[in-house]
Amino acid sequence: MIYEFTEGAPKIPDSKVYERKAKKELIGLLENFPSDESKFQNFFEQNPHFVPGSRDEFSGIGGSGHHPHLLCLITQPKISGIINRQPDFMWLAADSAIFSPIIIEIEAPSKKYFKSDGKPTSHFNQAVHQLQEWQAILSRPENILKFYEDYAIPQDLRDITFRPHFALIYGRRSEYKGDKVLGIKRGNILPHNQTMMSYDRIVPSYLVNSFTCCTVKDGKYFAKYVSPIFHIGPDENHFLDIHDLDKAIQNSKSISEKRRKFLLKKLPFCLEFLKKESEGVNVKVRRGHNFQTEE
Repeated sequence: MIYEFTEGAPKIPDSKVYERKAKKELIGLLENFPSDESKFQNFFEQNPHFVPGSRDEFSGIGGSGHHPHLLCLITQPKISGIINRQPDFMWLAADSAIFSPIIIEIEAPSKKYFKSDGKPTSHFNQAVHQLQEWQAILSRPENILKFYEDYAIPQDLRDITFRPHFALIYGRRSEYKGDKVLGIKRGNILPHNQTMMSYDRIVPSYLVNSFTCCTVKDGKYFAKYVSPIFHIGPDENHFLDIHDLDKAIQNSKSISEKRRKFLLKKLPFCLEFLKKESEGVNVKVRRGHNFQTEE
């Protein structure tokens, strides 16, 4: 089987153009809907590049050179334990030595860190407590094993050090900017394996990859949305482990109709090629004059 690239296929959107457009959308949400957490949940689901942690940037040594598992942002992941809790998002990040699930909770940007007397608000205390609960759950060996099963973690990731990280996206910088005391208080609330960031720190990262947003059930990954700069090609082996990519392409509002039709038409061929290759069938790729890797 030969992978043939489509001549004159609709171009992958320029990442810089996409970045500017999505930033403008996020600013509009912050200005007009700061109390509606659901709008930010939806924005992040459809723009996974804006969710921090895909390369474990919180490690303190810079982002990993490895992709997150399946290039997939998991929405509403289930963390099994004595109590079952659902964070908002999770990346399965890793490098060659550490497997680091990045567990992320978001709160509406309008929520405050502190009351007028300088004490933390109940909303903030509750959000911090949620991070502590997930950390407690994932500190127990039996829950780690269940986590591996729930997310069908491959053996190569099970064989390295398990070190989850917990992140909270909360509030706006304007609440504590210029107030040295509040800034110090905020900076000393969480331990080293937990990170807190305001919505003002949200910037896109890793724009070169074709992320999907998935739900996970019984170890199976189901695509909900694809990135606005989603692409396909003969090197996207992780597609074989993600179901409903066609539905996710259909659901993703930021993809032009022309490109959507192309992706839906070409996807079955791409998946068939990847399947044949995984089965050991002799396959070839005809990359053309520009050594094309994606379309």
